[in-house]
Amino acid sequence: MTTLAGLTGPLVRLFLRIDAAQPSDEVLRAASDFWHKQRRGRIMPLESEMAQLPGAIAPHTFTGRSTTNGSRQWILTNAGRDAAAILQIKDEVGIGNRRIAVRLRKLFDMVADKSEPISAMFELAGAGKKRQLVEIFVAPVTGAESNTHAVFGTVNSRMEA
Repeated sequence: MTTLAGLTGPLVRLFLRIDAAQPSDEVLRAASDFWHKQRRGRIMPLESEMAQLPGAIAPHTFTGRSTTNGSRQWILTNAGRDAAAILQIKDEVGIGNRRIAVRLRKLFDMVADKSEPISAMFELAGAGKKRQLVEIFVAPVTGAESNTHAVFGTVNSRMEA
């Protein structure tokens, strides 16, 4: 397994792990395989090539876009039903949970800077004494405009005692 340098500082508080390896979740592995297939030996696939998603991963996917004007404001679009629920996306308003928004911004910035996919896991408070483990796969895609960063993401979660 290829692992990035150990988590330090603020990243330790945000993530349980971040690495460049294949995700452990079956749906995220399928999304990673799809991204690699669409890449066809290039650094990254075109965003338009990611539109015809296999049915099993479609509810878990989303797209993130940011202009390269220095603002680093990311906008989520095309979120599937499960992705919208897990990431707590509130229509056009954005993400309802600030900690999730911070995590996504960190991951998206890392992917945009390195042009490499990343798999990560973080924890959310679940109902009762359970905890919700969220695993996410984020990979770069070439946006329609040259001044835009774009990422393809897939997310899934599970409850643990």
